Amino acid sequence: MQNFIFNNPIKMIFGPGELDKIGIEAKAYGKKVMIVTGKGSSSKFNILNRALEYLKKENIETIVFDKVEPNPRTTTVDKAAQIARDNNCDLIIGLGGGSPMDAAKAIAAGAAENVPIWDLIPHGQTPKPLTKALPIIEIPTLAATGSEANCGGVFTNWETHEKAVLFHPMLYPKVSIIDPELTLTVPENYTIDGGVDIICHVIEGFFTGVENTPIQDRFALSIVRTVMENLPKVIENPTDIDARSQLSWASTVALSGLINLGRAGSYPLHAMEHALSGYYDISHGRGLAILLPRLMEYSYSSRPEKYAMMARELFDADKNSMDENQMAKFSVDGMIDFLKSVKCYLKLSDVGITENSNFEAMADDTLKIYSADGKSLYNPKVLYKEDILKIYQMCM
Repeated sequence: MQNFIFNNPIKMIFGPGELDKIGIEAKAYGKKVMIVTGKGSSSKFNILNRALEYLKKENIETIVFDKVEPNPRTTTVDKAAQIARDNNCDLIIGLGGGSPMDAAKAIAAGAAENVPIWDLIPHGQTPKPLTKALPIIEIPTLAATGSEANCGGVFTNWETHEKAVLFHPMLYPKVSIIDPELTLTVPENYTIDGGVDIICHVIEGFFTGVENTPIQDRFALSIVRTVMENLPKVIENPTDIDARSQLSWASTVALSGLINLGRAGSYPLHAMEHALSGYYDISHGRGLAILLPRLMEYSYSSRPEKYAMMARELFDADKNSMDENQMAKFSVDGMIDFLKSVKCYLKLSDVGITENSNFEAMADDTLKIYSADGKSLYNPKVLYKEDILKIYQMCM
């Protein structure tokens, strides 16, 4: 296990009904708030109006920016940052799924720095330093990205089709309110995509991290098991608040920084998915669901002991009847069976992608933005450009 420093300064308020604390919490950080949200669901299900009422009760002035699209675009962030500056906003609240929460962080940075947000994001160049940001509060309405628990966000430059990560300690939320009641109205497909996203957040470090991290490994697998146990319950009964709560907390913990302490590890799956959705603008969770079993299939024989551990812990593989390599393959089959059980074992044509003309550019962008050496992604089986292309092709 590696040495580490753990510092997550976010005040997290968790539980059904806790949205009503937003006014009291916001009052400590600002008097004029920009609420950043998506294009419909928060308004449709009255979540936005409730938040506005709680803020008004504390005499906090608000403006609403409700133009954030899935896979938030840098141009959208820049427009919102300008509005926040023009209106002298002193606090940004992200309300929604991962896209509005990520956008809130970038808007807080862009409004304070007064520069295009793409200039602050590393995408194969040396970014401008981030020196200041407005305070941020996050309120997730979907169990998925865990953006409420960290200081990062993912953004798409649609003009170049590049998708890259902004990650900086100044972007830690001051407060995150995780109210599982807000997820009760999430449609089934988004709920499923979110569950897959949670799994992928912890499984990548499990497969790619250093040896001898049993606590971290079991943390990761316990989150995967929690999703596997509770996602089917929510599909069967969308109003199961206990199952929704389990998914919400799994989402938050998964990307809080706790799981990968001392383990490090890389995120080749996310790197390849960012290129995929950067070109085709599909749901992040759906892109991960397409890529995950193919990357596992491509990689399992290069680190069979980790895959075998997963088979024992999650899929009840019998070590007395299989050798390590057989158990490793058993874990791949187990994940495929789970994805099928939640109607999310997909190929690219299921999301409308029937040709491979962008694969070359996607592989190049993946390496340009996410490769440490410019040539490969770290993975149990190291991924060079030709490997990335093969995995994309496997998804056809």
